[in-house]
Amino acid sequence: MLQTQQSKPNKYCMATNPFDMYATKRKRAVDPNAPPRPNLLSHEKVIKDTRSVIERQGQQIHMLLNRVNDLENKLNNQNIYLTALHQSLKSRNKR
Repeated sequence: MLQTQQSKPNKYCMATNPFDMYATKRKRAVDPNAPPRPNLLSHEKVIKDTRSVIERQGQQIHMLLNRVNDLENKLNNQNIYLTALHQSLKSRNKR
């Protein structure tokens, strides 16, 4: 009497069904409170937006520096004018 023994699939040999390797994998459970996973397109968009913001801020800084320089020149000219005016008033009062 021969007893037939059912063979267990060996983890090192091929699966019993040759099409098992093409089976779709199960998806992992996703935490609903987790933030969305980043991808390259969103990173490129963030980098592009950041660059445009930096360029706009650079332009604003340049414009504000020019305005500060103009206002400093205006203040210096007004100070020179006022000192000259005070000097001329002092000289008239001494006469």
